[in-house]
Amino acid sequence: MENTKWALVTGASGGVGKEIAGIMAQKKWNLVLVARSADKLNELASELSQKNGVQIKGCPCDLSKDNAAHEIFDFCESQNIKIDLLINNAGAGLYGASIELGDKALGMLKLNMLALTQMCTVFGKDMAERKSGSILNIGSIAGNQPTPMFASYAASKSYVLNYSIALRHELGAYGVNVTCVQPGYIRTQFDNNCGIVSEKYKKFSYKNGMSAYAVAKVAVKSVFRKRSYVRAGVTNKITAFVSGLIPKNFLAWCISKSMKTLTK
Repeated sequence: MENTKWALVTGASGGVGKEIAGIMAQKKWNLVLVARSADKLNELASELSQKNGVQIKGCPCDLSKDNAAHEIFDFCESQNIKIDLLINNAGAGLYGASIELGDKALGMLKLNMLALTQMCTVFGKDMAERKSGSILNIGSIAGNQPTPMFASYAASKSYVLNYSIALRHELGAYGVNVTCVQPGYIRTQFDNNCGIVSEKYKKFSYKNGMSAYAVAKVAVKSVFRKRSYVRAGVTNKITAFVSGLIPKNFLAWCISKSMKTLTK
């Protein structure tokens, strides 16, 4: 029987978001795909629709805009679409000394925290009124510890984790589930996009990273099982457990030393 449910995926034009969209389409979910590039969205929508026989709508939007979530919600309303699963995958990273990055960090923080919060608020309210739905937020293992040279990024992902857990308890009373998935290194363009030039670091990242598909598979499984939060990958589970036992000042010192070794 045809699935009449709709999922919305942000950051759907590449990486983990694109892989999540592919998995959801295979599961016969209809999709609203959100990203900045209309061309990439249209190409992906056409490909997944033809391959899986589902309805797919592209919604080009820059999530860093103040009213982006409301624009996306209005688009869904105009198409008579009710979102049953919201997947907040869009995000950005930024590498470098905080005092050197200056205002560059503001755009990243706005996307990673404010845009995600607004999406959860707007769509979560609609789900609560219908007493049905799920939200999947993609965080990062970096959100579990202070990370020099990724200070703002790691802090923003700490927000994603704690916000998601708190929101889960707020919306649970309305029958709405919230799940946060924390991947570690992923074999995408993340390193290049956030400004890392060290080949040594990139090799380390690739060697220890998961594929975007593997992360997407864990993420989808986790939200369907209505988990609270999940660390993707065995290595990341161990890392998160061990880092939780280490005093934060000492942990930050260790990470700082490691970063210097990998990027010099």
